Amino acid sequence: MATARSLVRYHTTKELESFMFSIGFVPDHGIQIPLPDASLYSTPEGKVGIPITLFEAGLRSPTTDFFNLIIREYGFSVREMTLIAINKIVGFELLYRALGHQPTVPAFRYFFNASTQSGTRTLSRSG
Repeated sequence: MATARSLVRYHTTKELESFMFSIGFVPDHGIQIPLPDASLYSTPEGKVGIPITLFEAGLRSPTTDFFNLIIREYGFSVREMTLIAINKIVGFELLYRALGHQPTVPAFRYFFNASTQSGTRTLSRSG
């Protein structure tokens, strides 16, 4: 069976296809699992490196307009975000929508501030 390699462990072709299906990617998107010596910061031309764990934390592509607004508002890059920060943005948006409200940047800012912990950008509670 053919295998592709992630930065963490080996994935079979079936596992890759299952992962892609679970987050809404189709073969036309050209998703590739990096080789062992690959770097997310030095990707092939036309490709963007995003850790799988970010998708497991709730990141989806295409991202929502609200997610993009928060990224721009706080000056984040997706690659520098923590899993917890992504969970906070996605969770906030889902909760607001579940309550029948449109999420807004001012409402998000009321609850969260950008912070740096051990050199990593994240979101902390306002207050």
